[in-house]
Amino acid sequence: MSSNLLLKCRWLFPALLAFAVGCADDDGDGQTALGPDLPTGPGRVYAVEPVAFTTVDGIAVSASFGRLPQTAAAGPAVILIHDLGSAAASGEWLLSGLFEEMLERGYQPLALDLRAHGATPAPNDGRSAPQLLFSDLDDLHLDVRAAVGWLKSQSRVDAGRIAVVGNGAGGNVAYVSVGAYAADIGAGVALSPGLWESSTQDPLVIGDGIDPFRPHTMLYLVGADDYLTVPSSSETLSYAGFATALATLTQEPKTLSVYDGVSAHGLDLLSDAAVVSQLFSWLDANL
Repeated sequence: MSSNLLLKCRWLFPALLAFAVGCADDDGDGQTALGPDLPTGPGRVYAVEPVAFTTVDGIAVSASFGRLPQTAAAGPAVILIHDLGSAAASGEWLLSGLFEEMLERGYQPLALDLRAHGATPAPNDGRSAPQLLFSDLDDLHLDVRAAVGWLKSQSRVDAGRIAVVGNGAGGNVAYVSVGAYAADIGAGVALSPGLWESSTQDPLVIGDGIDPFRPHTMLYLVGADDYLTVPSSSETLSYAGFATALATLTQEPKTLSVYDGVSAHGLDLLSDAAVVSQLFSWLDANL
């Protein structure tokens, strides 16, 4: 990563691409096997497959797609965008529990590896190392554009019901994508959005230069006590303040939820059942 960015990075282990929900099973001898902390029931297995699609600037984006059973009608899809600098990239969603929760609620999640993350390469432009550069930031929404195009080609996806959810600086990308592709993305959610240039503390990835740009139907979820300390300084930057600024630029409908006394950041907010409930209520109401 460029040293000119202020990020919160999280190092996570890769996840297996398979989910089984409701894992009670009678093995035939009268004994029942239960998975840890899973509800009893007949069990459901969802297909989670690696997919890829190409952006308009030639990046082959890798992603993991969770499909609803063939017996289900065409359903809505949610593009999941990881935090920038994440070693796990799309895997952070697979580990979060939200991926399988979406399938349980009838949504088909598509977790992206943004350019220069995970299995998605950096632009092949002669750069000295295959890493994300400052100059790449304003092109991240192109990865989401390619994802939208791929989803629209899938017969099991309701092309009129596509949303995007972003974690951390991925929330910035979600906001920009909704604004840039307002006709194609019906709703967005940003968990603790925030990204700043290190020397000036100017906000980054906020849609500068995109025309037309119409951010709309966004839910912002952030802790009131979530701050980023500027390196070599006592100054702190507020994620709640960043989310508030984005909300002021967003057209209705919109909701800004700042959780008092909460310092949890991004996916850590999902440990609160009320946050998860609000996220799904937003998607249910706006897709």
